Amino acid sequence: MEKASLKPIDFIKIAIRDYKKVGAITISSKHTIDMVLKALKPEYKYIVEYGAGNGVMIKEILKKLPKDGKIIGIELNKSLFRELKKIKDPRFMPLNGDVAALINDLETLGLPRIDAIVSSIPLSFLKNDQRKKLIVETAKAITKGGRFIVYQYSLLVVPIMKKAFKKVSYSLELRNIPPYFVMVGEK
Repeated sequence: MEKASLKPIDFIKIAIRDYKKVGAITISSKHTIDMVLKALKPEYKYIVEYGAGNGVMIKEILKKLPKDGKIIGIELNKSLFRELKKIKDPRFMPLNGDVAALINDLETLGLPRIDAIVSSIPLSFLKNDQRKKLIVETAKAITKGGRFIVYQYSLLVVPIMKKAFKKVSYSLELRNIPPYFVMVGEK
């Protein structure tokens, strides 16, 4: 697997340049990644990441993903997508696109099911009806027992997640700049 060459300062420059679409201002910390990985059950084989960025989360998920698993990383920003494409693993498929536009067609991604969806896209940037639609359609796409794992700077989406998922929990990871809330909705 080839490592992405994007340096933290380069990520910050991209985030500033495309601030309306890039939800993070720094690369996710190891601590945030660990919280997300703990929320992924070992039996999950088919995973989608909304806002895959430069692939820092994808690379860590691939370390735990079974040989017959598959992960699809969706990224809108073209500079970050170029970095994402550098990850060479047959279980990974990068996809350049807007999650909000793809949400109704998740079944066309070619996965037999979706066990989990991980998201760092800036849901606070969406209008309320768009945010609600994205969460509701995500819940529909995930298999029973699957999870939607969201890491954001606020708890804005928790009320919507509570309506779409049978169980919702969240915690705060302070060892990220800025700190992240990691929210888990289970179907």
